[in-house]
Amino acid sequence: MQLIIKLFNTNRKINSVLVLFTMYCLILLVIRAKLTNTIYLFFLIWNLFLAFIPYFFISYLRAKISIHKSKIKTLSLLFLWLLFLPNSFYILTDLIHLSQSSNHLVWFDLVVISSYALIGFTLGIVSLIEFETIIKIYASSLIANLIMPAICFLCGIGIYLGRILRYNSWDIISDPLELIQAILTSISSTHALLFSFYFGVYIYLFYSLKKIYSTINQ
Repeated sequence: MQLIIKLFNTNRKINSVLVLFTMYCLILLVIRAKLTNTIYLFFLIWNLFLAFIPYFFISYLRAKISIHKSKIKTLSLLFLWLLFLPNSFYILTDLIHLSQSSNHLVWFDLVVISSYALIGFTLGIVSLIEFETIIKIYASSLIANLIMPAICFLCGIGIYLGRILRYNSWDIISDPLELIQAILTSISSTHALLFSFYFGVYIYLFYSLKKIYSTINQ
């Protein structure tokens, strides 16, 4: 609990907004459940939890709790961050479930799903910005500028593996050989590469806009 409080206080303003936004999203689902007497779309809570995991890892590192003390630990946490990072952007693809909404609920469902997608996407973008700050401790700005679009493309691959091939982040532990095979198959597929590319570009452009805005307002 003390660790969570410490991480929360490292960036109190944005974390306060994230907490309020999360509460808003949860209330929306409760209202929907009350209106429909079903828990359909409650999977969004799990997806949002997964989106928070990379933000937790990068916040832990950004708070300099472990940076400079153990490079092995830092690299391990960065690997876990990268492994879970696509989950932050994956929620955007949950908009596909709008096709299952009834006519009288479609607009409300749009607000519900897009709210979860927006907070997940925000977590991902903030994570990328925090990662760039960390990586510049170990590498030059040029290398960092080359790494960032590559990570965005990897997120695109992660989204493809999750949405199209239905793999999960923990499959790298439960079934690593099958996951590696799926990745190798994907990078040889034109459809998979295009899917990963346009999602990667989409993420990178939003990341760039936020970065430019932050620079202007410094």
